[in-house]
Amino acid sequence: MLTICILLLVLPSSITNISSIIVDTLTVTLVQDTAAPSESSNAYVITSRISNEGFFVDSGSTNSTTSQLISVYQQQVRSTTKPPKFVFLIHGHPDHMGGIALIQKSYPTTPIYVIIQQVAREAVRWIDFVCSNGVYSPAQCTLNYIRTLRVLSSPRTQLAFNDLSARLTAMSVMVKGESSYAGMLGIASKSRAYLLFTGDAITIRSHLYVSNFFDTNTLPSSDDALCAWAGSMQSTVCSLQLGSRMSRILPGHGPISDSFSYPREVARNIGWLRTLQTVTFNSCNATYIWSEMLRRFPDFGE
Repeated sequence: MLTICILLLVLPSSITNISSIIVDTLTVTLVQDTAAPSESSNAYVITSRISNEGFFVDSGSTNSTTSQLISVYQQQVRSTTKPPKFVFLIHGHPDHMGGIALIQKSYPTTPIYVIIQQVAREAVRWIDFVCSNGVYSPAQCTLNYIRTLRVLSSPRTQLAFNDLSARLTAMSVMVKGESSYAGMLGIASKSRAYLLFTGDAITIRSHLYVSNFFDTNTLPSSDDALCAWAGSMQSTVCSLQLGSRMSRILPGHGPISDSFSYPREVARNIGWLRTLQTVTFNSCNATYIWSEMLRRFPDFGE
């Protein structure tokens, strides 16, 4: 029997929004800093009520978010000393890895994993960029990210989680949109529930172009990249629909969705990309492109 329960809590003395999903023996908690919605991203704590173990997906955009992430984890595993099994970093954007330094300070033995080397390389470049522009604090910038970020070589053993009702799968996604390279994490339960952590894979609204910025240092659109992105996302839609599973999509931004709203979200993003491609072809003025997209799609800037 499948048990899914959704809990929502807005802490009165906090700026952090917390919501949890209970799936079988797992508790999945979303933590987001509501004080900085334009820079905020979703970070997740996943814990087992059987083994009292857990791990993180992403770390949040601010240390306040990460502090709450750690606090939720400690409450759920009933320990202030037990380290998370690992952190899975979906991709290397600063708003998703702002708490890595704090996690490493709190739990030095907890490994920080990325799906492929390109994710680590892009993350380090973003760190150099935000640190040189004063976006990150000195504590966030002094961490050696090259040594800290580990590339998965054996996901089955490295993503070890002592809960027999859950099976973890990491997959690489070439996403030339919100990030140049990314991974996704899936959790399948024995009761056919399926949780898919997508990061920014289906959200392109905050970027005007689809490209690998750090490889080219330019922002041209790419038909090949658009087709690859759309095909990849459509394949996940088909997989969820054909699998006859009770699916939940846990994105890097925005609310948790289900398998019914996920296809609409993917279709909406593909529609944005098609229009964006046309508008960009006719103008290289980023201000005009942004205003035109907002005129056609008022929710593009949300």
